Amino acid sequence: MSKEEFEAWIEAHPSDREAFTGLHTVIRRDGERLVAIPYSQYYGEFLEEAAAKLRAASKTATTPSLKKFLASRAEAFLSDDYYQSDMDWMDLDGDLEVVIGPYETYEDELFAYKAAFEAFLCVVDPQDSANLAKYKGELPWLERNLPIPDEHKNLDRGSESPIRVADEVYTGGDTRAGVQTIAFNLPNDERVREAKGSKKVLLKNMMHAKYNAILLPIAERAIPGERFDDVSFDAYFNFVLFHELSHGLGPGRIMKDGRETEVRLELKDLYSALEEAKADVMGMWALYELADKGLVDAAIVQSLPWTVVPGLFRSARFGITEAHGLGVVCQFSYLMEKGALAETPDGRLTPVQEKWRGAVTDLCRDLTMLQAVADYDKAQAWVQKYGQVPPVMRRILDALADIPVDVDPVYSHVGS
Repeated sequence: MSKEEFEAWIEAHPSDREAFTGLHTVIRRDGERLVAIPYSQYYGEFLEEAAAKLRAASKTATTPSLKKFLASRAEAFLSDDYYQSDMDWMDLDGDLEVVIGPYETYEDELFAYKAAFEAFLCVVDPQDSANLAKYKGELPWLERNLPIPDEHKNLDRGSESPIRVADEVYTGGDTRAGVQTIAFNLPNDERVREAKGSKKVLLKNMMHAKYNAILLPIAERAIPGERFDDVSFDAYFNFVLFHELSHGLGPGRIMKDGRETEVRLELKDLYSALEEAKADVMGMWALYELADKGLVDAAIVQSLPWTVVPGLFRSARFGITEAHGLGVVCQFSYLMEKGALAETPDGRLTPVQEKWRGAVTDLCRDLTMLQAVADYDKAQAWVQKYGQVPPVMRRILDALADIPVDVDPVYSHVGS
């Protein structure tokens, strides 16, 4: 099925729009018609078995919030209504962080409408989590101070937004299919985000693995040798943290042409790349803003550019057709155009300190406004302009061929 056929069907059958663009339906042919089949029916055999296992797990759970979440998620598998179980997941506490369900839309390369199932089982680090709790109270302030006109700010989103630091001990489904994530920000349901915000989970063991095995070796080749010591895990950790926090800032549900809609629905296949790029640069912008308030250590923002630049290459190596990869190529091209990145005589890259923060703020504004306006054609033109790999980036990427692109976690306890 082509995009054109899908959109022509929606235009001719507007009452089908909600079901057809929903996260939890499969589109199939029924003779001459297109039909939307709920996941609970199409994948019923698997979801009924999964729901039974979740109910069994709920009966053995000793933490009340976990018991409640597992039971409500089992019901959601059979009803396709994930709202209550997402609300229950936001309230999850205790030593375990459990995620299971259809969330990310990266696999839907047609429109990014359809969610894929994934699972995480993590052990929480309570001390690290408590240390970061102070930042969630700053989210309303950051939203109010975004570098965009006030009418485009989302001041109604919930600010509960818990932050948890954890070690990943098992994953399954979509998250095992491609790039291994180092953090996630869920749920994606804008109704839940407006009621409670979103939860940020940082996978510290995965972050250490990627930092040591990939980011540091890239830094040795991508930036001037005398600045290698300016790369820091603290800057990397906080960059990831504020990337995830920034997913909960900016436009979400918007009004367009007199109708209520979501940025995700309007930007379709471009949404994921633009959202990942926005989270990167808005996270940097937020770190600078909070450093000005004295809430972020000055050493972190001093290390930030030197840590981010090799990180751009790390993500670009996932491929520019992948959301994170395309997003960082756009960032790289924009920062080069603004003079915030410069090539050294020996072919390495250096952040231009006097231009870096201003360019980051400008890029944060431009990306957030692309979402606020949600004009697909304008967004497509922007991505076409900045989404081409510059020669200097291509040359350095080619020189990194012997460095691993990603890590492949092995769970030693599985099957034991």
